[in-house]
Amino acid sequence: MRNLFLVAGAVMPSPRWRDAFADGLYFTWDVAVSAQIKADIVWLSTAASGWKELLAKALQHFADAPVVVVSNIPDEREAVSAIVSGARGYCHAWSSPDLFREVVQVVSRKGYWIGPALMTRLIGVVNKNLPAVDKLPEELSEREAEVAREVVSGRSNKEIARALGITERTVKAHLGAIFTKLGVRDRLQLALRLTDNKESKEK
Repeated sequence: MRNLFLVAGAVMPSPRWRDAFADGLYFTWDVAVSAQIKADIVWLSTAASGWKELLAKALQHFADAPVVVVSNIPDEREAVSAIVSGARGYCHAWSSPDLFREVVQVVSRKGYWIGPALMTRLIGVVNKNLPAVDKLPEELSEREAEVAREVVSGRSNKEIARALGITERTVKAHLGAIFTKLGVRDRLQLALRLTDNKESKEK
């Protein structure tokens, strides 16, 4: 798995990132493009000037490689901006080597990685910035639809269990069924999938 960190000015990958990927590459955008560097995962930092523009260019040039954005001071709104702009992951720039490797495992399988602590809050922020979900996919049962709505509203499993009068274990079981039926891997993909579903019905 070839990891490429896009260097910008003085912004370099942290020593922990380099520990995680001993064979990881780090080049400026110009060098990476001119040398035709190939990558399986592309990383960039929000500390880089114009990081959103760099993200857009990376997504186009490395079309088959997921892009992960790292931040020295992770922020949920910045995370939303990164994910909505096309990034598959968002994490602390000084995460542990083990966590960096975990991120790779998730995004390489087409999942999103933003960390469990940020996931629920991020879904809530996404929900406020995207159209409301009125009608859920018909393949979901009535109870699964209720659970899906609660997830999209930004509630945790514990809060969903309390709201619906069921156990957390039952919530997890319903989520597993929902993910399988809709072909998604996590809560964020579910939120985005349901929003896409609504928008497609409106067109």
